[in-house]
Amino acid sequence: MKRIRKSRVARWVSWVLTAAMIAPVACRVIGPDAAHAQAPVTTNLQTAIVVDFVNKSGFLGEALARRATDAVAVELANSARFEVLRRDEVDKQASAMGIKRPYDDVAQGKLAAALGATTVVTGEVSFVTTVAKSDPKRVVAGLKVMLRAPGSPELVNGAAEIGEARARPGLGDDESLGQEAVDNAAVVAVKKILAANLPEGTIVSTVGPETGLQILVNRGSRDGVQPGLQMLVTRQGQRVGKIQLTNVYATDSEAKAVENTLGIRPEDKVRAVFPMPTFPTMAGLKGVKTGPRAPKGSVASLGKVLVVLAAGIVIAAAVMGGKNTSVTGVTAEADVEGAEPVVRITWRDNFWGATTLEHQIWRVPDAPFNFQGVPIASKQYEPRYVDRPAPYSYWDGTRSFLRAPLPGTATSGTSGGSEAEVVTPDAGAVPGFTIGRSYTYALTAVIRRPLAITNTGGTGTGGGNNTVGTEDVGTSPVPSAQTTPVAQAQLVMPESMSSNVDLTRFSPTWMSTTGADVFVVEVSTDRTFKNKTLILQLPRVYSTAPLATGVTQVLDSAVDLTTNPVLLRDPVFANYVNRVPNAPKPTVYWRVGARNDDDRPGPVNWITRNHADGDRTFRYVYSEVRSFTPADMPPPPP
Repeated sequence: MKRIRKSRVARWVSWVLTAAMIAPVACRVIGPDAAHAQAPVTTNLQTAIVVDFVNKSGFLGEALARRATDAVAVELANSARFEVLRRDEVDKQASAMGIKRPYDDVAQGKLAAALGATTVVTGEVSFVTTVAKSDPKRVVAGLKVMLRAPGSPELVNGAAEIGEARARPGLGDDESLGQEAVDNAAVVAVKKILAANLPEGTIVSTVGPETGLQILVNRGSRDGVQPGLQMLVTRQGQRVGKIQLTNVYATDSEAKAVENTLGIRPEDKVRAVFPMPTFPTMAGLKGVKTGPRAPKGSVASLGKVLVVLAAGIVIAAAVMGGKNTSVTGVTAEADVEGAEPVVRITWRDNFWGATTLEHQIWRVPDAPFNFQGVPIASKQYEPRYVDRPAPYSYWDGTRSFLRAPLPGTATSGTSGGSEAEVVTPDAGAVPGFTIGRSYTYALTAVIRRPLAITNTGGTGTGGGNNTVGTEDVGTSPVPSAQTTPVAQAQLVMPESMSSNVDLTRFSPTWMSTTGADVFVVEVSTDRTFKNKTLILQLPRVYSTAPLATGVTQVLDSAVDLTTNPVLLRDPVFANYVNRVPNAPKPTVYWRVGARNDDDRPGPVNWITRNHADGDRTFRYVYSEVRSFTPADMPPPPP
């Protein structure tokens, strides 16, 4: 060991390793953080509406229920697993729809559909009480949190937890301890919710009549399922039934249908129904505390809660500074208006969005974010923007945007801080996008935040006083995932309103379009293509010319439409192909969808038009719709 310590080589190696470990920390201390473009990250972010909780304890009335609601909302938002919609945004939508509080299950479902929410969070403060013979005094609160899919009575997650607060110098009154106990219960409840992992799977096969259907699921004891577990059955996000596991094996399970509304079938998805837990036991609890209640006609308790929350937000904003982001859920989706390719960008304000003066949209790679750059557009109110192809430009010489002061600079304003500068770019400053090119979009904002200002006294030792002003800062960019605006695919054969098309050998042709590497041919007897049950999607076709327009594309092989169960759901089509006497010829419609398969989430969903819908089945830029009538069916075999 002494030989190693005294070795000149060993000492040199140790110094090099020490310098390598210290260098990153030293660089961060000496130099400011550099701005980096954020790569698109695939997440399972859920959009949630947190409905006002119910206070069943009687302790502090609605003020405590409001505090519990806000505490759970903040914890969910901080988890990076949930995008929590702001209360004012939900209330504004409810007002527009004529829905009044309290929101029942039907109202919650309508609001969730209108706002694109995937989860509805409800809860209750079940009790607030003291622990018997405890020194120092302890107050505990029981909090239940329930998560449901919109319109579904079954839970998808939940928790029932007890929070505790102990008296200490300066904090011994029942009000303060009860509020702290609720806050602690919210933290523990959300941790339990985030840790829950409900089994999900797929139906492998179904055997037997509908009344006695035998179902096989590809999840077993190794996946944590047990006999008696109930699971919801969905198809493309739509509920079709419910099953209950009867026999569980190592890798799969047998089940029976408890509810079968739309016909359970193979490849349907299943998800376990969450069993609501009970409160953990705690020794020493005595009766539920009922006083002190919120006084009628007084906002004393509510005022204290709101002051604490406001102070927390102000302090956090001051700490985070200009690195705050005032938006979340930035989504860019390809679409068409008429025959023109467009990109629809949507986003949502988070808790910092209340002080947003202006949102600014950037396009990468040709208009990336830069403190002194020109965005492709700016918006003050609606959280959406439609980008268009070149030579279009948002900047027509009459519009302006706000440019926040550079970090470290201060421009004196009437508000007692630094203010954003109004900038009017030249006409055509940023042209539109190039059709067929892949982009990412980013959102920044100019926000106004509080600023403490010290006013020095005139003479003597009188000192000065502190006042509160404001300053404008620019936020960091929040990126979308990739999107590729593509033109509609041009259809070739069969021509529009063709007749005598052979249904047994349907083989359409169409042209490639630049930027699209995947196509899907859809056939339906519904000319609107809005009834999912009547849309036949043929196997996807990979483009032979993803970087070119006008190259002929075909199916891998001809398709027999007369035997397809999707089209046979239409009685007119079924009667014709089954040679029912005097059956009229059906009109059949077809179209082609195109997209770049690396886009996330993909083009606008044709069915739901909801940017938060994760189902990619109908996320394509669709061509025009063409129709044809079939050729006469051959006579039946003798």
